[in-house]
Amino acid sequence: MIDFWQSLSANTRYSVIVCVIVAVLGLLSMGILGFALYYPVCFLFKNYPSINSWRGDWVWPATISVGIFWSFGFIFAGLAVHFLAKVTSSKIIIYFVYGLMLYLWAAILWYIVIIGNKDNLV
Repeated sequence: MIDFWQSLSANTRYSVIVCVIVAVLGLLSMGILGFALYYPVCFLFKNYPSINSWRGDWVWPATISVGIFWSFGFIFAGLAVHFLAKVTSSKIIIYFVYGLMLYLWAAILWYIVIIGNKDNLV
């Protein structure tokens, strides 16, 4: 296991550590992280009501869950960077892909939540 950990790039190891930290913060923030993640991707969901108008018992657990599950995006992004670093040496491209993956992961998570609760949206 130690050999596997050491074989990973520094970005991937960093991403695993950040994943654990962000998952804990996602839980401890009591939904603030998930709520904050909605705003950068909200323009993708113009056909649905704003998060401020959502009502019901599902809203708070949904925002907490998005905050927690978003942390796994760091692992996905870290692995992508690990393999992308073998193809290109451009730091700009590598970090752009890292950020883009985190952004797209937030959009995917909110899409799953919105589609799953489409009937409950006000």
